[in-house]
Amino acid sequence: MDVETSKRVCGMVSYLLQYPDDAWKEWLYAVRLEADSFDDPDLRRRLIDFLDEAERGEQVDWQDQYVRTFDFGKKTNLYLTYSDHGEERERGQALIALKRQYEESGFDLSGGELPDYLPLVLEFASAAPWPVASATLVKHRAALISIRQALSETGSPYAALFDLLLRIAPGADAAPGETPGRNVH
Repeated sequence: MDVETSKRVCGMVSYLLQYPDDAWKEWLYAVRLEADSFDDPDLRRRLIDFLDEAERGEQVDWQDQYVRTFDFGKKTNLYLTYSDHGEERERGQALIALKRQYEESGFDLSGGELPDYLPLVLEFASAAPWPVASATLVKHRAALISIRQALSETGSPYAALFDLLLRIAPGADAAPGETPGRNVH
């Protein structure tokens, strides 16, 4: 996946991982238009399949699933440093380091979320210089794998989004010569 596509996917997944309120549901058509524009058939299929399910589902059921999955699920919460540190003191240090990284890249953190909140991390990745953004994603790859595995075990449609993120942030299992943001030009 090239850099521009990787950044676009980060922006889309950032949006799709937000709470599915009325505005979220209304904007799915715009996300679909963006997804339809991708040349990669697997990427396009995974996004379209997720969008089909989101659009087909009852809003209240989708919201309930989101809350049960991301707000109450210890293994599936969207705070990336939580899986490594829980509520330990080291987590605070990791959050400060991430906040500094955002500030050094000129990224505004005025929204009030913790800097390790995945939709925020992905928003950063969609806007920041790619070497910094991809390094951030790779650094949190273990958390992404853990969340993806837990989502897959429950059959959550959100697992497909994490599959895409893991394509953007390949680890030791990547093919020789691959780097984060495959086929970077």
